[in-house]
Amino acid sequence: MKHGMERRTFLETAGASAGLGGLLGAGCATVKTAEVGMKKETGLRGDITALVNATPFVDTHEHLCEESHRIRSKTEKTDIPAPDLGILFSHYSDSDLQVSGMPPEDYQRLRAWNVSPKEKWKLVAPYYARCRHTGYQQCVRESIRALYGEDDIREDNCEAISEKIAAQIAPGFYNRLLKEAANLEYCQVNALDVAVFRKSAQPELLAQDLWTIGISSGINMKTLTAAAEGAPVKTLEDVHAVIDHCFDTYGPRAIAVKDQCAYARALQFDPVTTETAAPIFTRFAQDEQSISATERKALQDHLFRRCLAKAEEHHLPVKLHTGYYAGHNGMPLGRVRDNASDLCALAHEFPHINFVLMHIDYPYQDELIAMTKHYKNVYADMCWAWIINPAASVRFLKEFLMAAPAHKVFTFGGDYIYAELVPGHAQVARRGLAQAISELVEENWLAESEAPALVDRIMRGNAHETFDYARAFRNCTQS
Repeated sequence: MKHGMERRTFLETAGASAGLGGLLGAGCATVKTAEVGMKKETGLRGDITALVNATPFVDTHEHLCEESHRIRSKTEKTDIPAPDLGILFSHYSDSDLQVSGMPPEDYQRLRAWNVSPKEKWKLVAPYYARCRHTGYQQCVRESIRALYGEDDIREDNCEAISEKIAAQIAPGFYNRLLKEAANLEYCQVNALDVAVFRKSAQPELLAQDLWTIGISSGINMKTLTAAAEGAPVKTLEDVHAVIDHCFDTYGPRAIAVKDQCAYARALQFDPVTTETAAPIFTRFAQDEQSISATERKALQDHLFRRCLAKAEEHHLPVKLHTGYYAGHNGMPLGRVRDNASDLCALAHEFPHINFVLMHIDYPYQDELIAMTKHYKNVYADMCWAWIINPAASVRFLKEFLMAAPAHKVFTFGGDYIYAELVPGHAQVARRGLAQAISELVEENWLAESEAPALVDRIMRGNAHETFDYARAFRNCTQS
C-alpha cells in the first residue's frame, strides 16, 4: 500500500467533513471532543482517528425527552433529576454504582433537589472508585471533558461542574450538545413518555419512532385507551382499529417502529388467528389479570404480527431490543441467549421488513453476526453497546465487517434519557470505531484506501440508506 498518498487522502477527507465543535453556550468551556485527557494517536492510527472524529454520526437510538421538558425541569420538580452532577450518574452509570454497592436510598438522594453537589459527590465517590474503568463511567468522564473542560469529577470541582450543568439548560442546548459537541446529524428517539408516538417540536433533530409495546407485544388497557383517542376498545376488532389508526396517522411521520418486549418475553411470535385471539381479548379488556400466560402470549403474538403487517405497508424498519438488560439484578440470561434464534422465523416470514436488532445482542453477538450474514433483511445496531462493553464492541465491529455486508451495521446510538451524556458516549464510540478500523488495516484485512468510504458508510451512510429521514421530516412539518 502507498501509505503516503492514502494518509494524505485521509486528511483531505477529514478536512472536508463536518468538523467537531466544542460546546458553545452558557457556562461551558469550548473543548474539542477527544482533546482533553487522551493519548494523541500518530501515523496511520492518527489519520483514521482524525477521520472518525470529523465524520458525523447518525444517531439511531435515544430516549431523549423534549428540550422544553428539560428546561421546565430546571425550575420545576418533574421526573428529571435535579440539574446538577446527579444527572451524570442517573442513567446507566447508576447501575454500575449500585452493583458496586451503593444503597438504593443513596441513589435516590443522588437525584434529589435538597442534597448539595458536595454531599452527592460523597455518596458517589466510594462506588465510582470501584467501577470507574467501566464503559458507563468512561462515558461520564468523556462528557465532562467535552462539555465542562475537566478530565474527571472530584470533590474540588463537583460544584463548578454542577453550576455548568444548570447553566447550559436553556433554549438551543440540545443543538449545542448533540450537533456541536457530539457531532451528530440527527437522533432517532423512542419517546417513553407517550403511548405510541411523540410529535416533537424539533423534528429536524429528534426523528421519532412509533412505539408498539403497549398496543401489541406488551398490551395494556391504559396504553390502548390513550392510543384510541376516545374511541371504545372492547373487542379485538377495536384493537385492530387502534393499531391501524396509529400506523396510518403516525407511520408517515415515523422514522421506524420500536419494540423492546424482549425485557418481558421471548421473541418468538407464533401465528395466532383472529378467531383464537378474539375471546382472549374480550376477557382481557374486562380484567387484564384474567388470562393465563399462554393466552397472554397468544394475544401479544397476534397483535404484534398485525403491527408488522402495518410496518411493511408503511415501509418502516422494525427495531427490536436484543441482548443485555438495562438496570441490575434482573436479567434472565437463558432467554437473552435465544433472542437471535427466536427471531429467525420472523426474518424468514417477513422478507420485506428490515429488522434492526439492537445493542449487538450482547453478550451473544456472534449469533447476531451470523443472522446479518445469512438474512438479507436483518441489520445490526451498535447503539448502547459501546458503553456496555467497549472492548467487546471493538471485536464485534471487526468481526462483523469480516463476515457481513458493510451496509448492514449502524455504529452509534447513545440510548440516553439525558442529553448531557450523549457527547461522552459518542466519543467512546469514535475511539472504539477508530481502533477497530485501524486494526483491520494493520492486520491487512482492509486496504488503507478503503477506510474513508467505509467510515462514512458505517457512521452515517447506512442510516441514510435504511431510514427515510426526508419523508419523516417532511410529513412532521406539513401536519
